[in-house]
Amino acid sequence: MPGEPSPSHNEQWRKQLADILHMHLDMRGWADVVAIAVIAIVYGFDLVAAGYAVHNIKYPPIRCKSPLLMMGVLFCAVLWFVGDIQTNGHVPLHYTPLVNCKAFGVWVRIVFGVMAMSALVAARAYGLYRVFRLGRPFRGWGLFVPLAGFTLCTIAYGAVVQAVSPKLTIVFWAPLDICLYSAGFKASIFAVLWLVWTCVAVLSWKIRDIKSSFNEARESAIGCMAVFVVLILTTAIHYGQPHFAMYVVLRVVTTVFDHAAVNVFWWSVMGVPLFNCAFRRDRYLAEWMAKLRDDGLQVKYDVSPDETTAKMSASLCRINNNNTSLSAEPIRAGLYDDFVDRLGKPPPAGEHPLYVFEEHRAYPESIASDPDPYRGHFDAPIAPLHVQAAAPATADSAPSPGGRRRDKDTNKHTYW
Repeated sequence: MPGEPSPSHNEQWRKQLADILHMHLDMRGWADVVAIAVIAIVYGFDLVAAGYAVHNIKYPPIRCKSPLLMMGVLFCAVLWFVGDIQTNGHVPLHYTPLVNCKAFGVWVRIVFGVMAMSALVAARAYGLYRVFRLGRPFRGWGLFVPLAGFTLCTIAYGAVVQAVSPKLTIVFWAPLDICLYSAGFKASIFAVLWLVWTCVAVLSWKIRDIKSSFNEARESAIGCMAVFVVLILTTAIHYGQPHFAMYVVLRVVTTVFDHAAVNVFWWSVMGVPLFNCAFRRDRYLAEWMAKLRDDGLQVKYDVSPDETTAKMSASLCRINNNNTSLSAEPIRAGLYDDFVDRLGKPPPAGEHPLYVFEEHRAYPESIASDPDPYRGHFDAPIAPLHVQAAAPATADSAPSPGGRRRDKDTNKHTYW
């Protein structure tokens, strides 16, 4: 638009006006640009990681982290970041849509940003509390009604803010090209944030000793500690220097720390399963499933053995060679559980000797003394057990004295 001042001219004009008003003002510059660029790149990487998690949502260690909800957390954090760019004074507002302080400073930053993100985190913590302390499912009205109620209250809060005078909430101060929050409005925001995150911390403490497969005590401690450190810092900055956006150090520190806390929390929850899914998928799945079985949660969590048994069994065999703490017993118990999960009842005694290690069957001494007793067990994909049971015994497939059976179709041997 003709007649628009250049950014450098505008910044010089702001600085001169601040000097006339006897106010401190640091002009926007490279520090603001670098902070915005770095945070934007980090969030871009985060969204790629969240997309990878959703793409692998059927991978059990990722599925138990609620990847769709965690992606929602990231989207809300990105909206919060867009609002911070405006309200923390990182960019010029004149002649841009950002001049609308209520649209970006209230709806984008507060309602759909930090409040929605905090509500999703609280809903996830409450869901785990319902499952492992109240014995109720991670679904249903009992889980979503509190979340829906908080969401409606937040939207109503935004509508009230939109209706009242900007002087009571947030106002655009044209002379210095900046948005300023009123003291009362700022207090209401911090009160809600402190309340929500205190609830998250309490719920995380209550589920600190749940079953090991789902235990997030360490992750929750790291995430909550990061959030509370930043809450304390941000509260001190906002009340110690209400016009902090005019100080380049304070505005950059506030923005960077806010979104550093979000990333610390998000990656403390999602980092381990994402890394292992990408670089040691089968082995980590085996370790995770072994914990799940030890906790007695396989059926409750509804992990499909048809999808994971073959990979898990092979991985357990490989782990057994390198980790003396894993013996043959979890593997035998795991295969037995798979049979029960598929058919809904235990196998009849004496049947399926090759695929289910029954408690009364013992290994031959030659196998028990073998340093690699499971060698050759899973050379081929395991067929469904009811198909294996239906296969009639033939002379070609009869067990050999050495403890193996040859499949006449594949010409492969299966050891037991």
